[in-house]
Amino acid sequence: MPYKIESKDRFLHVKYLGDLFDAAALKELGTLLDGKPQAHVVVNLLSVEEFDSTEPLQDFQADRMEKNLACVLVVREAVLYLFDEEAPAVPTYQEGVDFFEMEDLQRTLLEE
Repeated sequence: MPYKIESKDRFLHVKYLGDLFDAAALKELGTLLDGKPQAHVVVNLLSVEEFDSTEPLQDFQADRMEKNLACVLVVREAVLYLFDEEAPAVPTYQEGVDFFEMEDLQRTLLEE
């Protein structure tokens, strides 16, 4: 599965380049991030036309968030309804960055 990873100041921008997101794509995403266990991520899935299932992806996201790591999903607006309202899923990359920055600010304030 094709991924492109860009290191930003405080997070990784992980861009998936396929049009189907399935169990194999999720497994590869996990493998890519295993080497970066403390990284906050914005996962860009704008190229995805179809999800095999969103539940495992949301479980992956919840696991990272339980470790106090940001994991924001960027998906096309047409598929936002597939994701839980409580999970951070947004329709544009900029909204993903904004969401991350708000979470980062909250983490900073809670540490003080």
